[in-house]
Amino acid sequence: MMKRKIYLVALFFVSAFGFTSCKDYFNVEPTGSISEEDYSWQVNNLRLSLNAVYNLMQSSDYQRSELIFGECISDNAYNEQDDDGSELCQLLNFQFNNENSYILTRYEVNYKGINLANQVISAVPQLNYNENYSTANDEVRYVLGQAKLLRALFYFNLVKTYGGVPIQNENTVLSNVVKPRVSADSVYTYIEKDLREACLLLYQGRYTGNYTAGNAGTGAGQAGIGAGLGLLMKVLAYEASSGTTLQNPQREEKWKECKEIGDLFIGGKDLTYDQILKFSSLYKDETWDSLVKRLALTDQAPTLTTVLSGKTIANIHGLVQDYGDVFRLSNEFNKESLLEINHYDYSNSGTSIDETNSLYICTTENESQTIGCAPTKVLISMRDTDPRGIYTVTSETTSGFFKDSKGNTVTLTWYNIGDGWVFDKWMVYPEEGGVTQRNYLVMRYAEALLWYAEALNETGDQTNATTVLNKLRSRAAYLISSACPQSTYNKCTACPLYSVLPYQEVKKNIRYERQIELAVEFDRWWDIVRLGTVAERMAWMVTNQTVDKNSGATRWRGKYFKKGINEIFPIPQKEITISNGVITQNPGY
Repeated sequence: MMKRKIYLVALFFVSAFGFTSCKDYFNVEPTGSISEEDYSWQVNNLRLSLNAVYNLMQSSDYQRSELIFGECISDNAYNEQDDDGSELCQLLNFQFNNENSYILTRYEVNYKGINLANQVISAVPQLNYNENYSTANDEVRYVLGQAKLLRALFYFNLVKTYGGVPIQNENTVLSNVVKPRVSADSVYTYIEKDLREACLLLYQGRYTGNYTAGNAGTGAGQAGIGAGLGLLMKVLAYEASSGTTLQNPQREEKWKECKEIGDLFIGGKDLTYDQILKFSSLYKDETWDSLVKRLALTDQAPTLTTVLSGKTIANIHGLVQDYGDVFRLSNEFNKESLLEINHYDYSNSGTSIDETNSLYICTTENESQTIGCAPTKVLISMRDTDPRGIYTVTSETTSGFFKDSKGNTVTLTWYNIGDGWVFDKWMVYPEEGGVTQRNYLVMRYAEALLWYAEALNETGDQTNATTVLNKLRSRAAYLISSACPQSTYNKCTACPLYSVLPYQEVKKNIRYERQIELAVEFDRWWDIVRLGTVAERMAWMVTNQTVDKNSGATRWRGKYFKKGINEIFPIPQKEITISNGVITQNPGY
């Protein structure tokens, strides 16, 4: 399978304008109007600098942090390190201190991503525009939109993990970067603005194939408008959720806003630029003309009443018919993918570059890995009751389900952890290619459907919420139909659609669908925190412990979780020390 290479030379370009003058780097001295050739050169350099942001998301530090904090500490997973006394063991069991290296790495890697994104964003105003070169102007907007999207994602990671954090924007002077923390409310507002602006800039389509300059839609691995709208819905849902600690929560309003974005993205309803941006409430210190210029939209001359077409947007993404196909290596960048980080196999290139996906290795070939995780009883039980179960966990690899068309068997190795089961969602059939090609799927359309269903239910529309949920149920039911080639291996025999029920019952159905549909997609911990059920689920872990089959030791996962404190993690002590106390610690740490 051919995949777009993300050249590491991008790091050179980021360094070049990150630590020298952006003006010197991007400005070409023109005589009269800047030529298309010179303008294209600047735009290409801007794109290369964006690649460095994506490269960071390929890194082991970033991906393992997503796995550990999103899945391994949750009620979905047991880990080899649960009882080995290591620093990771301390984290998994909430017996860590403020100097825990995993907590520090997560903090640092996300700020590194923010810095890289800031350099892209700060470079855009330094470009010498040629307003008549519409293709290049579109490219600038696509790059700027992606930089804003990724910066928002990094801040979202931080605010979920630590609460309020310092805001470093694109105008931050590197020699004076020590800033105090702001409230979680302020961080969420900042994230929202980035995402709302990104939605006006991102490509209104899906990226496919290898990148070709000037051809919109080429360059698989870049984020389009689906990523912006999907992540915006997610952020709004977190702000609306009862478990998210905010000083001045606006729960009902945020659910309405989440539904409004879902009406556009999934329902196909038109929205104006004003409705997308919430201009009157979020931009009290900026004029419309100033915003248009800052977002490089001058040549389009948009107004607050300019319409984003719901009919166009709603037809960009959709569900893949076969749930199992979503995770096949040969089906990467499919129509369900909203944000996906490209990994390339360099094994035959003569270089030593290794882009192996750490998330894949730690969940399916976790032997001798820094972190090796396996499913808990709650997911194992779903194997017999939900058609998606066999695509999520397994205890054997001998059946035809794990063989490709040539009879080669998938390699799944694991320690005797948990109940001897392993996650198989990210397995790779031998004929598909090498494991280093496994992409990191950050967000998909199914998750957006679940956010929409939740927003509909929270705003009183149980009928349409159930209709949206049943799109996922129908897809799951296909797995046990005669039309599905793998149906003979499925132990589940029924997957009925949901009936329209009262609010609490629909809410229960949504929570169930989120756990099975999105299992081992590195979001479970954050989900139970935002829902306010984390203490309950940690108590469940205490009463459902599994003995480690290697050591015979009893696990104590969940036993030391402290409600009201451990929902967020401490600011790394290193950051507090370096700041001379300007950055303060979270309560209880």
